[in-house]
Parts: sequence; C-alpha cells; structure tokens
Amino acid sequence: MNDQFEFDLEPDDKKLIVEANEIVWSQTLDWIKKYDSMIIAANMLNSALRLYKTTLSDDEYKAFCDTMYELTDQVQEMHSGSKH
Repeated sequence: MNDQFEFDLEPDDKKLIVEANEIVWSQTLDWIKKYDSMIIAANMLNSALRLYKTTLSDDEYKAFCDTMYELTDQVQEMHSGSKH
C-alpha cells in the first residue's frame, strides 16, 4: 500500500487496511488478465462510490468526491504503457 498520505489510524486498523489492499490488488491483477482494464476500473469505481454513498451523509459524500477530484493529479499509474 502506498504510504503517500498519512492518516491517524490505530495499528490494527492499518493492518486491516494493508491486508484488504493486498487482497483487492491481487484480485484486480487476476481480473485484468481476463477483462479489459477499463471494465475492471469502471466496476470497481461504481462499487466504491455506492459504498461511500451508502455509508456517508450527503455532505460527507460530496466532500469526499470533491477531494477525489482535487487529488486527480496525484494518482499514480499502474504501469507505464500506452493510454487509450
């Protein structure tokens, strides 16, 4: 997991986040062997947004989306190569 951003988390929470990230990333790498990466990305984003929308208040969800937009230039590519 990228330690680019610092969060005030308990050690057990950090461990669970790293564990979940490793599982999701490993599964993602398996999926992109079978499906186009844009299909995987679209489905993962849709699922993530639905989870956030379900969990957060309307104001929190909007703030989250605003933050995601503000951080778009900080997202790292998965690998080098041609873009679609």
